Amino acid sequence: MFTRNSDGKFIFVVVRGDMQLSEAKLKKLIGDIRLATSEEISKADAAAGYASPIGLKDALIAVDNLIPESPNLVAGANESGYHLKNTNYGRDYTAEIVADVVMANAGDPCPNCGSKLDLSNAELLADESGCHFQNILSALAETHHDEKGLTFPKSVAPFDIYLMQVPGKEMDTRSKAEEIYKALQTASISVLFDDRDERAGVKFNDADLIGCPIRITVGEKNLKEGMVELKPRKEKVNTLVRIENLVEEIKK
Repeated sequence: MFTRNSDGKFIFVVVRGDMQLSEAKLKKLIGDIRLATSEEISKADAAAGYASPIGLKDALIAVDNLIPESPNLVAGANESGYHLKNTNYGRDYTAEIVADVVMANAGDPCPNCGSKLDLSNAELLADESGCHFQNILSALAETHHDEKGLTFPKSVAPFDIYLMQVPGKEMDTRSKAEEIYKALQTASISVLFDDRDERAGVKFNDADLIGCPIRITVGEKNLKEGMVELKPRKEKVNTLVRIENLVEEIKK
């Protein structure tokens, strides 16, 4: 027994005793609700613990769609200490709403094919209020990862490129990395630029952990030849690419 928040309407819901009401399904049908108070129950001529839809006043009655197919049920008599035997939908009472309002259980038949349902844990990714981005991110991480970290595809990765600069002894690698960073941005390629003063090993590990689709490494040895190192996240082989061809190569 509930009360609808929008208009204070008393709601009486009938489900079979071997099933459990799904409040989520009910709310989709009638709107937001709360549990009815003892005063509201009494006003509708119901009796808590011995309630039924028979003889109620000013109530919106909703029944699960299995109720009309389930004859001779026991229900409350709306009088403390008493029940009614052999109650039947249609003869003893009717309802404004007849719909599926119960929770599905493992082993229940599928409404489409009749096969038994399995019970699985799941996270809600989106509902009427919008996307649940934390759950979406968790699902993506569970699907796209390896022993080193995330392996996001380009369609969902926060950045296309992880650009890392390795300090040199003879050359200013940072200035060249900044030039590449600006060139990639100009080409509308999103870049996460790692210019931290950290060891190369730390940066390599973080690049794998974050999981951008491509890692570009700007180091002194390759810069002397006019090249940088390009490595797709899921590949094991690095490729040397000439700086003037870098944007074109990435877009391939």
